[in-house]
Amino acid sequence: MANILVASYYSRWYLHKHTGRIALYDSSNQLIDNHRYENPAEFQVVVSMLRNEKPVWYETEARYLRTGNEPAGEGEK
Repeated sequence: MANILVASYYSRWYLHKHTGRIALYDSSNQLIDNHRYENPAEFQVVVSMLRNEKPVWYETEARYLRTGNEPAGEGEK
């Protein structure tokens, strides 16, 4: 099991096929994972996480994304 810091990502949504793809890269610009999405809501959740959270980690064995520890109510003012 390895946790890899996601340094960048590439996303695209096929308008005519109604599917998406998100590729994750590490700090050396090496591909971590390249995943296809058929559910628009799932695609949006992952893109939102990548866009708005920092840091984001990828767990290689279980194949999931996670954020770092964050304080509760971080966005509250």
